[in-house]
Amino acid sequence: MEIAARFELKYVLSLGEREALLARFARRILPDTLGGPTGCYPVVSLYCDSADRRCYWDTWRGVPSRRKLRLRLYGTKDGAIPAITFVEIKHRDGGQGAKRRVQLPLKQAIAFANGETATTASVADARILAEAQRLIADEGFRPACVIRYDRHAYRLVDEAGREQLRLTFDQGIRCRFEDLTPQPEDDGCALPVLDAGFCLMEVKGHAAAPYDFASFLSAHGIFPRPFSKYSESVRQYGATPALSAS
Repeated sequence: MEIAARFELKYVLSLGEREALLARFARRILPDTLGGPTGCYPVVSLYCDSADRRCYWDTWRGVPSRRKLRLRLYGTKDGAIPAITFVEIKHRDGGQGAKRRVQLPLKQAIAFANGETATTASVADARILAEAQRLIADEGFRPACVIRYDRHAYRLVDEAGREQLRLTFDQGIRCRFEDLTPQPEDDGCALPVLDAGFCLMEVKGHAAAPYDFASFLSAHGIFPRPFSKYSESVRQYGATPALSAS
């Protein structure tokens, strides 16, 4: 499945600033219940990279067209939110990004990230797996880092209830560079990536942000900035993953 190209802006803001924003647009910022009844759910990601850290350096240099390969795990241990795993390619081209992903069983997805083959009945999914396989076989991508956080997801709607933006707030972002076999709601990440009391807001949409929303952010000194969870993890801790040879 491919998620259409859209703009994506990131902001680091305090939890107090988040609450002020939610209060200001209380009637128009609604929980996104696709990920659970309250819009709050844990996210676990296994990021892949080459031995020379191509993904990290491409992000650091601001390479306009770049791709990331990761496994994205949703769900809770108790099954309240069903567990689900995707192999994802996140492709950024200039100011826009697109995401291509295929759902696989967790065990098969981890084996795929480590160089084993995977099959799917869907022609579209097969193309995505082939693209991911090229990153693994030709670029030497292998599991490099596990990142876990809690996500609060919302939809900003207009007065008629039409969606204008998707907003997510990620907090408790933590990482590890060992034990690269993630589990849903993984609690084995101990290295903090973002200071306590802050969260990462991501604003995603297909059209310009509404004027009143953009004006609120500007008036409160909340401006977009580059922030990659994986690259920030590498920058802070500099750990060298034990990447196996291709």
